[in-house]
Amino acid sequence: MKGSMMGWFTEGSDHEGYVVCVFADGMYGAGGKHRQISLLTPDGKTIWENDDDPDSVVWRPPSQVVGWKVACSCEPLKKHVIMDQLWTRVWDPAQEDPAQNRIYAGDPSSDDPEYVSDREDLEPLFLDVWHRHVAPDLHLHSISTLGEQLKKIETQLDKAVTAARAEGLSWDKIGRAFGITRQGARKRWDNHSASQE
Repeated sequence: MKGSMMGWFTEGSDHEGYVVCVFADGMYGAGGKHRQISLLTPDGKTIWENDDDPDSVVWRPPSQVVGWKVACSCEPLKKHVIMDQLWTRVWDPAQEDPAQNRIYAGDPSSDDPEYVSDREDLEPLFLDVWHRHVAPDLHLHSISTLGEQLKKIETQLDKAVTAARAEGLSWDKIGRAFGITRQGARKRWDNHSASQE
């Protein structure tokens, strides 16, 4: 996985993970400007104040953030997913316990809530949730990649066996080179090498 200022990306998959702010009314927020967080719908779309004015984003102050969740823009699924795991905001630093899903992000006048994803001590917790979400796609990507490599290797192997047979090498020698018996080698390649001759 690669990290970035925007979020996390997978190798060989079209997922981008990041942290969203949660507001008391169930709305979400991400990104923004100084002391303002832009509102998002649960499907990851920015909420606009007026559809006729694309620059009129609806904003909320960081003081209204009550928690955080991990989200993912999933290109393979063509959707935005917000994970269930919630980290709740606490207002006293003594109450912070990330392992118990409690995070202190500054007093009400702070804009720190927007930047909890930048905290190195919290990133492993957020990444763990996101890794569990993307794991199935990564497994499928590995299977696809390895399957393609295997097909190429099998083609090269078949050609090498055909060439060895054309040079008069015995099934016994070919089998030993591959780590199987003479009968196994003959059964595997006899029809293939005969059709190539």
